[in-house]
Amino acid sequence: MTDGLTLRSPRPDEMEYIQKLWADPLTMAEVGGPIHLTDEQAEKLYARMISPGSETDRYFLIFNQNDQPVGEISFHRYDPSSGTAEFNIKIEHQHRSKGYAKKAVPLLLRYFFFDFGGKIMCDPVAPDNQPGQKALIKFGFKKDILRQDVCLLKMTKEDFSDIYGNITP
Repeated sequence: MTDGLTLRSPRPDEMEYIQKLWADPLTMAEVGGPIHLTDEQAEKLYARMISPGSETDRYFLIFNQNDQPVGEISFHRYDPSSGTAEFNIKIEHQHRSKGYAKKAVPLLLRYFFFDFGGKIMCDPVAPDNQPGQKALIKFGFKKDILRQDVCLLKMTKEDFSDIYGNITP
């Protein structure tokens, strides 16, 4: 928790919020459009990402100071041999520009680098998702200039420490 912001794994009854978040056209516009999860698909997602979950994925909802969910943040496809994972964040459209991502991103990265033991966080951002690219660069991610097929943004544990120091949750 930081400044009234909390990251935590969703409870089963909060899958309804995730279904709403993913189905919202404005929230999902930059990431390929809405995804309409059936209840069965939501149950499978919960089992894969949360309980029992997996060794390669971590998924959290972002809660504001009023304990209201405002988005999600996670990492996926952790590769133990390279220490890399893929980053994800979605702030619900109506809650954007309120500083939630600015507070949530360092919390997840701190967890990934120091508690989980990751080395490099990556995000393959669609070339036309300029808002997403700009936001991640603002948080300290760097563009991998060797990749032309996608805008691959990366942050190392060292980059994180240089930018954020030893922040605590």
